[in-house]
Amino acid sequence: MAMSKADWAKADAIARQLAKDVDRNELGKIVAYAHRTRDPEKVITLAKRLPQSGYVRSRRTRRYLQRIAQVLSTELAGLEGEQALAVLTWAFRLLTTYQTEMGTRTAAGRRRRGK
Repeated sequence: MAMSKADWAKADAIARQLAKDVDRNELGKIVAYAHRTRDPEKVITLAKRLPQSGYVRSRRTRRYLQRIAQVLSTELAGLEGEQALAVLTWAFRLLTTYQTEMGTRTAAGRRRRGK
């Protein structure tokens, strides 16, 4: 699916809003769910419910999920299935790039598999 300038702007807005204070892995789980359901309303509902779920083990994770829910509720509103999925997927990719540029995401300390 080709994304419009408005779609790119939404993906960029999501990524920039979340880059400072969200663990990309939490957004990645929501992106994976979005790929399975292909329903933006279900994705937004999940994002809103996660902060109160038993899944959350720390205050930090709860804050990440609350922030994600807040941003997705506004930025994905009104987008259709494939369009919302494309925007969210690109937002995740851009988030990774922005966090790397800011120095909040690095490869330091990671082990290689099999070593």
